[in-house]
Amino acid sequence: MSRIVIACLLLAGLALVPSAAAKGPHAMVASGPGGIEPGEPWVTTLTLVEFGGREVAAARPVVILQSGSDSFAVRPSRLGAHVPGRSDVLAEARYRLRVVFPRAGRWSYTVLDGTPQRRRFNFPAATIGGNAERVTTGFVAFPEGSPEEAQGAGGAILGDAAPAAGGRGDSLPPEVVSPATGGGDGDGLPLWLPAAGLALAGAGTLTLMRRRNRR
Repeated sequence: MSRIVIACLLLAGLALVPSAAAKGPHAMVASGPGGIEPGEPWVTTLTLVEFGGREVAAARPVVILQSGSDSFAVRPSRLGAHVPGRSDVLAEARYRLRVVFPRAGRWSYTVLDGTPQRRRFNFPAATIGGNAERVTTGFVAFPEGSPEEAQGAGGAILGDAAPAAGGRGDSLPPEVVSPATGGGDGDGLPLWLPAAGLALAGAGTLTLMRRRNRR
């Protein structure tokens, strides 16, 4: 039982690493649609991260899905938002996304954030139906045309996914850092800190459980 608890704690911490490494506005989906059958709903959480408070309040995201000449749009429903009282503090918003694909095939999807900035986030294309393997991996994407996207930032979270054309499906390894535009060398935290914190947390939890078992 103790091993299961420790594993869960470590996985929960690892899920935060790509987000902590990322800088600047980005979008995340909790799971991709790969392997979903036509007519079966793809339900996931879309999160807009590191947006300004006013942007989050104004955001009305739309998801555009396309396969060949077929395309359609879905507007996610808002679940909640974290908007600090200060306008200079970054905020985030979460949305419930539900999509039903009309046919099997290779589908790409793009998130339009619906803010005055008109950002576009391109996610890896996914194979729908056709006995494709079910993929539950999440993904993070940076704005189209941003320095982060040009550097290859973004990709799979907690797993590997088949890369899409243009390399947008590349995974986001812990050592990849996307510096904020115009930021200095001292901005942000070293990426080894989250990993070290996870290791210490796991070791501390294990020690505590061993002491309790001895009692």
